[in-house]
Amino acid sequence: MSFGAPTWFWALLAIPVLAVLFARAEQRGVARLRQFVSPRLLPQLAATVNRARRVLRFGLLMLGLALAIISLARPQWGYVYEDVKRKGLDLLFAVDTSRSMLSNDVPPNRLERVKLAAQDLVNQLQGDRVGLIAFAGRAFLQAPLTIDYEAAVESINDLDTKTIPEGGTNISEAINLAANTFGKSAAGNRALIIFTDGEELSGDAVKTAKAAADTGVTIFAIGVGTPQGSLIPVNSDDGGTAFVKDSAGQVVKSKLDEKRLREIAQATGGFYLHLDDGPRTMAQLYSQGLANMKAADIDARLGRRPIERYEWPLGAAMLALTMSILIGERKRVRTRSRLPRWSKIAVPATALLLIFAKPVFGTATGLNLYRDGKYNDAYKSFQDDLKSHPDSSEKEKIEFDAGAAAFKLGDYNKALQSFSDALLSSDKGIQENSHFNLGRTLEDRADMDQTNDSTLKDLTDAASHYESTLRLNPKNEAAKANLEEVKKKIERLKQHPKQKPTPPPQQPQQQKKDQQQNGGEQNQQDQQQSQQSQGSSGGKDRNQQQQEQQQNQQSQAQNKSDKDKSSQDKSNQEQAKNEPQKNQQPKPGESPTPSPGKDQQQGNQSQPSPSAGKGENKNEDRQSTGKQEQPEESPSPGGGEDQAASPSPGEGEGENGTPSASPTSSPQKKLAGEIKGANGEQPPQNPQEAAQFAEAEPEKEGQMSEKQAELLLKSMKEEEQRVQLDERKVRRHVYNDW
Repeated sequence: MSFGAPTWFWALLAIPVLAVLFARAEQRGVARLRQFVSPRLLPQLAATVNRARRVLRFGLLMLGLALAIISLARPQWGYVYEDVKRKGLDLLFAVDTSRSMLSNDVPPNRLERVKLAAQDLVNQLQGDRVGLIAFAGRAFLQAPLTIDYEAAVESINDLDTKTIPEGGTNISEAINLAANTFGKSAAGNRALIIFTDGEELSGDAVKTAKAAADTGVTIFAIGVGTPQGSLIPVNSDDGGTAFVKDSAGQVVKSKLDEKRLREIAQATGGFYLHLDDGPRTMAQLYSQGLANMKAADIDARLGRRPIERYEWPLGAAMLALTMSILIGERKRVRTRSRLPRWSKIAVPATALLLIFAKPVFGTATGLNLYRDGKYNDAYKSFQDDLKSHPDSSEKEKIEFDAGAAAFKLGDYNKALQSFSDALLSSDKGIQENSHFNLGRTLEDRADMDQTNDSTLKDLTDAASHYESTLRLNPKNEAAKANLEEVKKKIERLKQHPKQKPTPPPQQPQQQKKDQQQNGGEQNQQDQQQSQQSQGSSGGKDRNQQQQEQQQNQQSQAQNKSDKDKSSQDKSNQEQAKNEPQKNQQPKPGESPTPSPGKDQQQGNQSQPSPSAGKGENKNEDRQSTGKQEQPEESPSPGGGEDQAASPSPGEGEGENGTPSASPTSSPQKKLAGEIKGANGEQPPQNPQEAAQFAEAEPEKEGQMSEKQAELLLKSMKEEEQRVQLDERKVRRHVYNDW
């Protein structure tokens, strides 16, 4: 077994340190517990703590940590054989071994300095192949290209001036041998590094270098020695030291020829360096020259790769850490279950049913309230459902139902908000009905607006929502009819802008004055009667005279009251005759619109108007004439119950028969299609309101019917009698004059 990163084993030293700290913490904890708790109570208060489990848990934690560190050390055992392709450079070191390399101008001498520099360069290589050429009078391949750097270094250390027996310096021969060793290739990963003093005695090295560049060889020249030169020492026959002499007997002085070496290197695209400091010069050669060359596949051979086994200790570490988490430090306290045996099965079954059961909200309560006509309570119920279930899948349906309830209440702003939120539903049916209801709500709100800009904006938005409804369902006839009517309203509004309406006459104040006048006469009669009772002691003549006087006054008062009643009835009849004519006339600034026909009158008696706050009272529907329009039912929203037209409040009324604060508009064309209510429900009709419709008779144009006049007179008489009765109930003090 071997390890790919054995330095991680130093981290194992932390485990004994943690163990010592744990032991000390346990001891200090026990000592502090004994300081605060009495030994008699200690077993009762600390009985649930199991120290053996605590120690076991800590031991598992330390074991998991140790196994994780071993996994990081990358344990390896076993081998697998595979083809290994290597990428790198092919480098040949050409070392001059002539006797001029024995000069000591570079201590200890030039050849020894070259050996050290070559070893420094080999130590910087990473996966590159290295070879060695020794040359003097001729060149010889000492070591072929290999990745065995130790063998290459041994070959370099074995070099001396006797390696090549032929004397001289032939750099050209070394370049030719290197080119033949590399072969012909355009890979661009071949380099020849020449270590010499540059004194070439034979051959033309520059010309040979140019030829080698054509085969893809780059030459880097390393100059050894000094330009001043030095003598070449040799061993004499008597064991002393002598110097090399030429044929004329003159001592030879070897000098560094930097110019020739620079020309050789530049001919192939390389450069020249002077060997001053071996490690620094070799680092410069590698960083500026060899590192910039392109690496290529140098060989592909069958290699042996070790198998990584880090998975086993890593898995054991995870298991130990998991067990340390699962093991608790406290003892188990068994408690006897009070549940019967059958409940052991019933409880899981109930939990399973609750998991898979579909949530049911309180929407049914709101729908029932809406069906009963309690729109305010229905709206609150829908809002409570939204608050309690904000993330419900039925949220858009509940918003739709809340909008229908708000529409019935006449709160158009809340209705618009709810219908807008319902548009987020993915159900196309809810989207269609929401657009339709938004159009109806905006159109109704436009009738209540006081300014032309707000009215025009609401009508334009209503038309846009009707168009969206038709895009979702082109067959929606109600949306088509309403869209045409809204466009006509927009055109009429642009031609005839709205004006501020004039206040109606104060008729009720006149009636109140007449009632006060009649009440004053009745009070006068009561005072006369009291005076008659007080004067009974004055004699029969006096009493009879007072009685006759009182009867005359009563008859005069009665005649005056009858005249006032007759004049009041005439004024009320004239006002009732003029009222339909006022309603039929358009408001200032509005163009008149056609009234519904007679056939529609019958339909309206059985079903209220589909629009809330539109200003279409029931009497006007019965006396209006025009083109017949059939309301078309729309698909039901919400929970998908049976379709039914949704009622809306009548003129001037809110929901549940309460008066509406919104102003009423002039009679307009009745829109097609009912407002889509909550789940398609229709609330029951007000019985009192239905009875009034049943008693009412068809009116004539500009006149009040006999039945209506009779009811008006009856109400006035009942009011007068009630006032007189109240006056009689007032206690008066009687003052006697005897």
